[in-house]
Amino acid sequence: MDAHNTAADDGDNELISTLLLLPTRVFESLVSYPIRLSIMNSLINGPLTVTDIASRLRLAKGVVHRHLKILEKMGWVTVASDEIVRILNLSREANRVYYMLSSLIYFGYDVNFDGCEIQLKINSKYVAFADSRKGVLIVKTPTATYGCVKSCGNGVECINWALKVSRKFRIQVNVPNININVDDALTQLFHGILVKSFTSPKAKLPLIRIVDLKIDNVYRQWLGNPIRVNSNGSGQH
Repeated sequence: MDAHNTAADDGDNELISTLLLLPTRVFESLVSYPIRLSIMNSLINGPLTVTDIASRLRLAKGVVHRHLKILEKMGWVTVASDEIVRILNLSREANRVYYMLSSLIYFGYDVNFDGCEIQLKINSKYVAFADSRKGVLIVKTPTATYGCVKSCGNGVECINWALKVSRKFRIQVNVPNININVDDALTQLFHGILVKSFTSPKAKLPLIRIVDLKIDNVYRQWLGNPIRVNSNGSGQH
């Protein structure tokens, strides 16, 4: 499931989602493996190939590829499209495949089922966002924070920026004192933007997509295939 605002209607190229919702369990899976955090950090400033990442992290390509595929399956990363490769002027030599972050901001969600209704609850205790200035993915879970260095020297500037943006979007960010953790202030800001994205009268609500090959095959066996392939290989509705 994803949620993101897009500028596509204005003619701009959408290179990366603004905000993505992921199951809370994938946050735990990410932080449980330092190598996965390292891979995410390596992608902070743009798409890279498996070879690029392996070289930077001094790891075997097979190890990097295996964890990249897991991160892709969980939703943390995605393969850069041909359009993105063209826009960024990346080399396509030897059919290179580039991986990139799926979003700038990630929030966790839980699914609750009471026997009648399914509720998707956004859990603000699980959040991650890319800090390209520092080259790290900041990840917060109920038990720990990864990537945010409190002694980096930019704490006051980050909090002031969060307050400035909160006023622009009319979002409440509670900063009782200047010693508040920077990641807490930013989490409040991003969560407020997320809430606005869902509740604004002009909000473009996200599509919720489920892909399940087993259900797909059963459906097609009984109700047919809405897309048929011609002998020349082209699809036809």
